[in-house]
Amino acid sequence: KSSEPLTGQLEPGGKYYYTVEHSTLVAFAVGPKKNEGSFGFHMIGGHTDSPNIKLKPKSKKAASGCTMLSVECYGGGLWHTWFDRDLSVSGRVLVQQQPQKDEKFVTTE
Repeated sequence: KSSEPLTGQLEPGGKYYYTVEHSTLVAFAVGPKKNEGSFGFHMIGGHTDSPNIKLKPKSKKAASGCTMLSVECYGGGLWHTWFDRDLSVSGRVLVQQQPQKDEKFVTTE
């Protein structure tokens, strides 16, 4: 396991993974008959970020004594199924703390 792209030796039959910026997972296995200098590979991919509701930049608004956040739909959801369920907020946010920005993971129940 690593959080950086692999730079070491790949062993026959080895299983490896690494992450990129806490949002991408790269995983693979090396075949048991790997020969130095020449071997093939198969690749598959997927992505699971849909559907969701994303906060718009500069989304904070106030009206009628309430604080609101503007959102936009992302992905092709079956939105009518969301009307009768509790929603929460979770994800990654950047917090400006002089002199740097810190990344935080948040979730609400």
